[in-house]
Amino acid sequence: MLMRIMTLRFSVALDGFDDAPVIDFIKDKSVLSLREHFFVRNESPYLAVVIIYEPVQELPKSKVTNKRQQRDESWRKLLKDGDMPLFDTLRSWRAERCKQEGVPPYVICNNKQLAEMVSVRAQSLAELLKVEGFGQGKADKYGNEILLILKQDNKTNGEINGEE
Repeated sequence: MLMRIMTLRFSVALDGFDDAPVIDFIKDKSVLSLREHFFVRNESPYLAVVIIYEPVQELPKSKVTNKRQQRDESWRKLLKDGDMPLFDTLRSWRAERCKQEGVPPYVICNNKQLAEMVSVRAQSLAELLKVEGFGQGKADKYGNEILLILKQDNKTNGEINGEE
């Protein structure tokens, strides 16, 4: 635990005390307490600030990673080359639902769940329920919409391949 005392002089131009030096000092510290004491010296107002702090421990550079490096992208292995358009359609649907419900995307389905739905081309709620982490509640709430997207894709691919 360390302590720093800073004295700030009243600024007529600011009509207050300039706290920029205090803010600059504490930006890389863990502040445990901050106390102030007002006093007047030679008819000038001052503010003494007592800061009790601890230095913040920085992680070694080798342990610092950005979010992109930490992101799990194992779901990509579930998809074939031709699956990305359908996967992107499901992701767009999920983004719209997120906006409507005000929830993050993973609450509805994570990427791995969407990829699994695409790879098996689920055609029923029972098949959707086989997707890990996609339970009855999600099936009741989102299942019919997801199945509709999957069935439209199957119909479109069937027409392209001359099956209909």
